[in-house]
Amino acid sequence: MEYFTMLTIVYVMGGQPLEAKILFASEDDCWNVLLDTNTIYDHINGEAGFCEVSDYPSKVVKPKIRPW
Repeated sequence: MEYFTMLTIVYVMGGQPLEAKILFASEDDCWNVLLDTNTIYDHINGEAGFCEVSDYPSKVVKPKIRPW
């Protein structure tokens, strides 16, 4: 089962440290944005980034409809 994952990017703007947080439906999507080139991490000149997996499933398996 996949869980929501929060990407946190730490960057500096105007001498102030800031954080950007983006929600992803899977951990793989989060790490792809963090590790690939020419992504938001590169555009805002991120200094640090990490992916936190939540306890909430991003895809819920629905029960089958009963014929009765």
